[in-house]
Amino acid sequence: MGARPADYVVLLAPPAVVAAACEVVLLSGEPEMFLPLIIVLQPLTVLGIVVGLVQLTRSTRGPSTFRLMLFRGEPAFAALPAFRRQCVFNGLLSAALLLMALNGLRVTGRIVPTMAWAILVLNGCTVLLLLFRMIRSGPLLLTPHGLAIDGGRTFVPWEALGPGPESSLWMIVRPELVEGRPIKRFQPGQDVPLDVSLWFLFRAIHSYVEQPSQRAAIGLPEELERLRGTLARQAT
Repeated sequence: MGARPADYVVLLAPPAVVAAACEVVLLSGEPEMFLPLIIVLQPLTVLGIVVGLVQLTRSTRGPSTFRLMLFRGEPAFAALPAFRRQCVFNGLLSAALLLMALNGLRVTGRIVPTMAWAILVLNGCTVLLLLFRMIRSGPLLLTPHGLAIDGGRTFVPWEALGPGPESSLWMIVRPELVEGRPIKRFQPGQDVPLDVSLWFLFRAIHSYVEQPSQRAAIGLPEELERLRGTLARQAT
């Protein structure tokens, strides 16, 4: 399970709308219409970028965002990928850069058009990289046998985890047990954003590191409710 379909719309719709509007102006044979187009669209995209940036700085939600899913035929707790805030910011930023670059291509000379082409190339590469990451992303799952990262590309057995240097922290103490894609540091959410607060996620994993007897109940609705209640009380 990768990014949600609406995430792709949020990312690609703003630059597509800007590109279509600029194409209409160019085909109409009235290049002076670029000025009202910029006056209307640029403030809107800048405002949207600010809103998206504010959203990125907000903490994600608590343990209620955990979901029940099947992994290798067994029930598990899943923290799903969450790209919406990144898509809002990057989609509107891409639209603003596209509008600026297309307008720059109309300037005579070499410097400004060259910079405009550089902006278009960098902007396109950034969007493609984000799309690639969204397509390949997967949930982080807590299973009775360990942690499946990014949908299972990396699997960390519980036996590979141990208490960390401080309370509520943990670390990989037996890296040779890790299956699949190797990882240097285990920081869930660092490469793929998750629809759950990392504080809650780390606390959830820590609780099963400390209490192995509770791992067998992972995947049961009753255990999920207990975990949610425990973490919510700790947060307050």
